[in-house]
Amino acid sequence: MRRTDLSLDDEIAEVERRLEYRRAQLRLIVAEARSRVSLRNTIPVALLAALGVGFAASRFARRPPPRFEPRSARKRTRAAQMVGALAAALLPRLVRPLQVAAMHWITERMRSTAR
Repeated sequence: MRRTDLSLDDEIAEVERRLEYRRAQLRLIVAEARSRVSLRNTIPVALLAALGVGFAASRFARRPPPRFEPRSARKRTRAAQMVGALAAALLPRLVRPLQVAAMHWITERMRSTAR
């Protein structure tokens, strides 16, 4: 059996030191992961709470709904028809660049929080 320069007690102490060092590293990793998870969970919870408060406030501040009129009873002017057609043609083209910009912003935010 081959023995190194260290005695058996010294070898045991060295192994125990390495184990304690690895445990300390593991505790740090776990603490960091917990803080990241709690940070990620607080934002959706805050958004859901704000959404709930908004819905509750709208229930109490809402006016009674207007009386329903069938479309056939309402007459649209020529100008209103033209504005509606113009909006239907232009809005999708105007909204798409905003969606792309928002998507890039969200992607960058997700990447920065993942680091």
